[in-house]
Amino acid sequence: MKRASFMVLACAAAGLGSAACGGSDAGDDATPGTEPQFSVDAQGGVFTGDDGFRIEVPPGAVGAATELTIEHVDAAGEGAVGPMYRLGPEGQTFAKPIKLTLPITVELDAELGENTVLDAYGFSAPTGSDDFTPLALHQVSAADLTTETTSVGTFYAAMIPAAVMANQHAYPMAIAADDTYLYFASGGTEDTAPADSNDGFIYRVKPGTTDAEAMTPADPDPKALWVNASHVYWASGGDNDPVIPSALKRVDKSSLEVETLAEVGYVLSVIGDESSVYFGDGDGHNIYKMPLDGGEPVVLASDAGKPEHLAQDAENIYWTGADTTNKVYKVAKSGGDVTVIAENEGEPAGIAVDAEFVYWANAGDGGVFKAPIAGGAKTLIYQGGSMAGLAIRGSTLFSTDMSRNRSVQAHDLVSNTTTVLALGQHFAWRIIAPEGQDVFWTNGGDYRFEGQIVSYSAP
Repeated sequence: MKRASFMVLACAAAGLGSAACGGSDAGDDATPGTEPQFSVDAQGGVFTGDDGFRIEVPPGAVGAATELTIEHVDAAGEGAVGPMYRLGPEGQTFAKPIKLTLPITVELDAELGENTVLDAYGFSAPTGSDDFTPLALHQVSAADLTTETTSVGTFYAAMIPAAVMANQHAYPMAIAADDTYLYFASGGTEDTAPADSNDGFIYRVKPGTTDAEAMTPADPDPKALWVNASHVYWASGGDNDPVIPSALKRVDKSSLEVETLAEVGYVLSVIGDESSVYFGDGDGHNIYKMPLDGGEPVVLASDAGKPEHLAQDAENIYWTGADTTNKVYKVAKSGGDVTVIAENEGEPAGIAVDAEFVYWANAGDGGVFKAPIAGGAKTLIYQGGSMAGLAIRGSTLFSTDMSRNRSVQAHDLVSNTTTVLALGQHFAWRIIAPEGQDVFWTNGGDYRFEGQIVSYSAP
């Protein structure tokens, strides 16, 4: 146990205390080996520690003079972003919730930007227990978190760790989902990896489980996924040694029968709708359209750069040209002229779209931007380090940052605020946010067999 100097502001006449109430240094007067104490009565009071830890007891929370003890605990809880505190005496309850302000002290590689906070929650456990659960009140600033409780116990501020669905995979980079499964592409685990390190598999795993199942034989360099009711489509990157052409392929969800639909260039991306599948070719710099069951691919757009990321609405296909062109584009699904939405970007990567705006993430300059679909100037949404994937659900845009804090963010497009969902991710890349489900992303890993597929769900 650490003993610290705490300032007690107990207001005998004014309910919740203020600077006018005066105070005393409980740490200086405390007997060695005992916890600092906070004296409070039916009129309430405020306790403020030197490190920012604060207790606000409202009038009527206790019925008579009460001594509360405060212990700074050396242990760090799971996902902790600040110190742990234990309040006593054991068994003490409150007729009204008391507010706790828990300082956020986690060291970050990069300071959080304006209007950005960590997705921290107050966690509590009964005295003597390690069974921590999140508290209901959730008010976060850059410096601290305010929550409330009706009983004493152990408390700390923490971020909820993402749940690992698949672990120790070789560079999982592609991800998709339907109502039953999450699908991903990777080079396998150390036990299942193909002899050719360029090869990989298409996997599926049910959310909430960790039993990933390979749906395909080993395939050269699987890079991107799209799923409909019957099939999983993927970009098969091919191989130069031996020479295996890049292709668009699909696997039947029921029979696991694999089909090659087209062989062309270097397929980097795939997306589809009710009638067609669309894919990007990094060698020919084209965007193609093809019927779902195969056929002759039709070029929708040429000079498309390196189209590794696609998005769509009912009428258009959108993509980023990466560092090949540093542009953001759209083209009608029915064909026609290509529109440049933005140019002179810093290696644009992930892209998403809603009814009014196109959103994209720059790996080069770390910006997340939006611009009107109908045309107009771009607006900065968030400044990160090296942004990669984007996904949109309702009025929330999700993003991954490969550098700085190596984080995953949720951007509220209405309030223009950002919440950091996860820190210290190992090369977070693709991200999806299916309606009514968790948020999922791939951690490619810094080294082979360090990759993960993870899911995040707030309390």
